[in-house]
Amino acid sequence: MIINQKELAIIDQAKKIMKKYIQVGKKISTIDHVKDYFIFHLGLYDYEAFCVLYLNSQNRIIALEELFRGTINESSVYPREIVKQVLYYQATAIILVHNHPSGDKEPSLLDILLTSKIKNALALIDVVVLDHLIVARDNVISIKENTKYNSMNLFN
Repeated sequence: MIINQKELAIIDQAKKIMKKYIQVGKKISTIDHVKDYFIFHLGLYDYEAFCVLYLNSQNRIIALEELFRGTINESSVYPREIVKQVLYYQATAIILVHNHPSGDKEPSLLDILLTSKIKNALALIDVVVLDHLIVARDNVISIKENTKYNSMNLFN
């Protein structure tokens, strides 16, 4: 997919608009704002990136970090590093986000296992994983909202 200068300018404007919703101190009132933000920030990457949105007890944003960067089809993610950063920011909740440059919006088995592993590690320190979003170009899937994964009790 080749994007021309006019389209890039439109994307840049959209990024600026979405940035208003994802700023330190802003309350996350709907996951839709988070989804829209990451479509513009991860949707065009040609490599996998794994981000964490750190929240306080009122669901206000403390920080947003791209913690891991990988290749076109994988990124090494270390739960230990996520726990370390959660403690650093004193977050009480997080939202996990990563992209699939291939455009495949379905979570892989590894995505599901990683979500479970991170959730279990953070539960030990009373931190909640609110969701894990997967950005596939111009689509975002919420693992929490996807009924296919309800039987796994990832977010219950």
